Amino acid sequence: MKAIISPNYGSYHNLQLVTDVAKPTEIPKGNILVKTMAVALAPGDVRVLSGACKEFQGPPTFPYIPGGDLCGIVVDMNNADPSIVGYNTGDRVAARFTTGPRGALAEYAHVSPKMTYKVPDNLTSVDAAALASSATIALTLSQRITPEERVIIIGAGGGVGSHLCQILREKGVKCIAAASHDPDRMLKEPLLCNYAMDYNSHDVYDFEQWQKVISTGTGTDADTDAASAVEKFDTVIDLAGGGWLRFLEQQQAAVAATTANNKEDHHMIVKPANQGGRYLTLIPGDCHIYELHNIWQGLQLLLFRNLYRAIVSRTIG
Repeated sequence: MKAIISPNYGSYHNLQLVTDVAKPTEIPKGNILVKTMAVALAPGDVRVLSGACKEFQGPPTFPYIPGGDLCGIVVDMNNADPSIVGYNTGDRVAARFTTGPRGALAEYAHVSPKMTYKVPDNLTSVDAAALASSATIALTLSQRITPEERVIIIGAGGGVGSHLCQILREKGVKCIAAASHDPDRMLKEPLLCNYAMDYNSHDVYDFEQWQKVISTGTGTDADTDAASAVEKFDTVIDLAGGGWLRFLEQQQAAVAATTANNKEDHHMIVKPANQGGRYLTLIPGDCHIYELHNIWQGLQLLLFRNLYRAIVSRTIG
């Protein structure tokens, strides 16, 4: 069968089309086989290709077939129960990867039925492949947010963030603030965030910066009196990663300030945890949402889970 392979770590420009890859004959237990119609390459696929995250998601061997999100036709159910998974042989489905983003850029691919969904007739195969990961994760995140909350989304310009902004807007969430490298885009259709900040030129974890943005809409020349009345955010959704240590540092400082002076730390972008403030994040390639409140939880999420995934990604082809 035809497939696109990566001979080694490097740019996606180095991908090669080959025609002599063996069609899968034995389907691994717990997987189904689909005939690929469309594949979406996400930033995570590019990171894996580049070797930037090889400690956690590197392929076991080279060459390998990149891609994890696809749309295709079910060829073999491999004993999966249609009444449970919601589709059958011949149905068009969208699937996202599990242990690592690889195997999709081929005429046939194995996918997990747990990460596979039947595609409605009014959705194209290309759109379904693009929605497989980002939209489903955004929808799961949105279920953790109530309309009364003030939410800041860090890394809002990516696939998950762009979908999340629109879902929260439709949900009627009170305030949506976005941190992105392109803040102007976040304020326009179809995203329509209330406020936006460029995380390359501003410290998104400094609430005084957000006070300026919220007071003036530009982040400069703020009216200090007006800014002081701005409420802190209820929830931080960090899609960029790497900010949890800074957030936890702020949380600890706020607790210490409250204990000593009965006054919260005004530099925090979110309410203290004892007032309902939350920090939600996820790790690349993982559809689970994590809520962090202390250093130990951060280590469990960002160190231990990644060590486990590093082992799995090198032992499962």
